[in-house]
Amino acid sequence: MKRSTRSGGWFVGGCVGCVLLSLVTTGVLAQPRQDPTAPAATPRPPAAAGAAAALTGLQTFELRPTGISRIAFTSDAPLETIEGMSTQTTGTITVDLSNPSRQLTGTVQLPVSSLGTGMPMRDDHLRGANWLDAAHFANITLELVRTDLRALRPGRQGRGRVTGRLTVHGQTHDVTVPVIARTIALDATEHAGMDQVGINANMLRVQGSFNIDLSDYGVNIPGILRLKVSNTIGIRFDLTAFQTQAAAAAARPATSAAPPPPARPPAANSARSSTATPARPPTPVAATTR
Repeated sequence: MKRSTRSGGWFVGGCVGCVLLSLVTTGVLAQPRQDPTAPAATPRPPAAAGAAAALTGLQTFELRPTGISRIAFTSDAPLETIEGMSTQTTGTITVDLSNPSRQLTGTVQLPVSSLGTGMPMRDDHLRGANWLDAAHFANITLELVRTDLRALRPGRQGRGRVTGRLTVHGQTHDVTVPVIARTIALDATEHAGMDQVGINANMLRVQGSFNIDLSDYGVNIPGILRLKVSNTIGIRFDLTAFQTQAAAAAARPATSAAPPPPARPPAANSARSSTATPARPPTPVAATTR
């Protein structure tokens, strides 16, 4: 005997429909309703935008002796080329990022004792009394005076010249150095975890190179070494300075406090308080007799 499939199909379809109806009415598939009295969420600006906003106007940056900044030098003599470096640069740079030519001040300082060439005996001679004399002139210092750099903005390189007073071996001379400068906004989201390697603030990076003559600074090379040590020393620098917290806070635009959320009206079907006065029972009506 052939079994009818029509009644079975109606039965299966009816069951599926009942299940879907049950899910909708119980809220499993229903869309959540939004409370019209709830305050709208205030959109937050991207973290990068906030960091970039702090890189405007007059700002102060600090150089940290943590290895991020480097100053290298080269002596290229006929018989020998000597390379040296230090990563112990300190100092501060205050600059008007909107117009650096309007204001640039600061000091870059390098301990003579931190200079190294890879040979301990040669390093001792370099720091000794016949050369840089670290005992009497502990630091090499550049005092920043002015620049012709234009506005510095995150993501853009600026090219110009910086003029300063360089002190080596106790003697000071003016120097003018071509530089490439840029500001770097630290995005707390995109650059998360960078604080573990010492990067925890917006940055100013300055790169450049120039030459000095040792004889201008009172360092005279003995005749026996003039084929191995050059009087002209090439200096290359790559400095990364970190924005100070006070300067960053002063540059951020003030934010107004969010208004308090409106009070919610009481729910229409809320349960009555358990302390409400109970309703009085109806007064019985005395029966009348005829």
